[in-house]
Amino acid sequence: MDDQRLDLSALDRHGDPVRYRQRVSALAAAALAPAPHPFLHEFMAWGRGAVAVGAVLAMVTWLPVWSSARKPQATASRSVDPVLQVAAWAQAGAIPSDATLLAIAGAPDAR
Repeated sequence: MDDQRLDLSALDRHGDPVRYRQRVSALAAAALAPAPHPFLHEFMAWGRGAVAVGAVLAMVTWLPVWSSARKPQATASRSVDPVLQVAAWAQAGAIPSDATLLAIAGAPDAR
């Protein structure tokens, strides 16, 4: 055992009643204060990481779409308005082939 005596004067309510009441009031206020919501705390702690992971997943998801995007092919038939082209054929009495009509209409597999 240790020969030192414990100083319990801080617990004596008769020694300094004002200080004792202040300590009790502070302890009671801390006990009655609402506890922070655990979900909100966890969201704030992990929120930035979750946003970063979401952004990376979105980029990975869109990567195949971005890499396979076809560049528009500038052809002479697409630069002309299809209505004007058909009207010119009608005035001239020309009958275009089916492939030419599909190409004018913008079909991707027209030959």
